[in-house]
Amino acid sequence: MKILPKGIIEKCTRTVGDKNEIDGIMRFTLIFQRIFGHHILDPHWTWKISAPHQLATGLLIVYILAGTLEIVRNTNDVKIIAEGAYTANISLILPTRYYLFLSTRRDFQNLYVQLKSTLFKSIKDDSQGKVKEVLKKTKMAVITLLFMCAFPMIIYMLNAAWYYVHGEKVTVSKTTSILMPMRTPYFEIGFILHSIFMFEAAFTIVVIDIWFVVMMIFFCMSCDSTVKILAVKRIRNESRLEYAARLNDSLRKFYKSHVKQIDFLNTLNAMFKWLALLPLINVALCVCNILLLMSKGIDLTFISNIFPVVAELFVYNWFGEQIKSKAENWKTALLEFDWIHLLPKDRKCYYMMVCYMQKEFGIKTAIGTDLSLLTMTTTLKFSYQAFTVLQTVDV
Repeated sequence: MKILPKGIIEKCTRTVGDKNEIDGIMRFTLIFQRIFGHHILDPHWTWKISAPHQLATGLLIVYILAGTLEIVRNTNDVKIIAEGAYTANISLILPTRYYLFLSTRRDFQNLYVQLKSTLFKSIKDDSQGKVKEVLKKTKMAVITLLFMCAFPMIIYMLNAAWYYVHGEKVTVSKTTSILMPMRTPYFEIGFILHSIFMFEAAFTIVVIDIWFVVMMIFFCMSCDSTVKILAVKRIRNESRLEYAARLNDSLRKFYKSHVKQIDFLNTLNAMFKWLALLPLINVALCVCNILLLMSKGIDLTFISNIFPVVAELFVYNWFGEQIKSKAENWKTALLEFDWIHLLPKDRKCYYMMVCYMQKEFGIKTAIGTDLSLLTMTTTLKFSYQAFTVLQTVDV
């Protein structure tokens, strides 16, 4: 980051809310969001400002789809057709996720402000050790997801660069034509355009996953801190009234924190009801394609795509399962709370909270599917069943 003036970096990474440590961790991600026109955390972002980026992305997608169609329609090779279908799928998923992400701007900004204030404060109030832990986890998650995103892209580019160095011109993806003569400078122009598309597609998809993971890390650790509020121990020589007052204060504090967390979860549901559904659809189609290609022979370059695809499926559904686990922790903490020593007038509030906790918490997609490990296995099962059907088709 030191290669850029500090003023430019600050302008490119400005976000809603007061700046804190979280903005520093997400700086790299925010800069690339600015480059590709979807830095919607910038309070000055508008559809009009991002229009040139959207137009350029749209033209690039049309170019890639045309190049893929040019290759696929002139072959009967099932491997080429399957890989071409994978490229087409990514090309169509990209603008869909791009538009849905931009359309959630208000919810996203609201979530980010709550994350930097409400959730971060609840973790801070717990302990400074928790603050260091959550920041470390967040940084590691961002780096890991960026690596998972970059890995197949690097494999594709290294493969094309290897052939180029040895005097052979090969496109970045063998299923996508550059629609130009395979000679200098046209080949180099096509190579650059294909590389830009691959980088933008990979980053635009993964940036949504990164924000989901970051929000879930803070939400889960905030829930852990909230549960601790109810762990009230009686002090020696403390009177019954003093103990009851402390219990009631803890219950009120827990309630206030819990209400804010539920508000965050509701907003998260509103933002990701479609954004969380698309990865399930994408994985179902992509894993089927990858399995079909593997059955026809190992292509190490293409197989590298399976890592980010499966990782995306796991991340969404694992965190969906974590929310259910945190909800169970809320219920358990309330049931183990020393409510017997509350004053009679305060017990009514406790009973109401216990009843409310019987509600199911989680993340639902637009079609009502819960994000959970069960959903993950169902999606993979569907992919495998589709793969077995396609295997029986004589292409």
